[in-house]
Amino acid sequence: MAEPITLNLFYSRLNEKISVFNTRLLMQTVMINSGLDKYNKEDVLGDEDAKAICLELIKQGGPAFQVGKDIYARFQ
Repeated sequence: MAEPITLNLFYSRLNEKISVFNTRLLMQTVMINSGLDKYNKEDVLGDEDAKAICLELIKQGGPAFQVGKDIYARFQ
């Protein structure tokens, strides 16, 4: 079974590509832009909320694009 999608998953995938500081800044921006800044890192995200975060990451481009694309592919 696939790992549940939480904010920690996004953070850990981004940390593989960029620094912890840049990950925090990026995720704050993404969460605010997607209107989902109410979640804690451990909360399991619903499909629509996870997709919204993925799409925001894709819009950011660079390493965030790849992370968003990879996690979004789970829904296909």
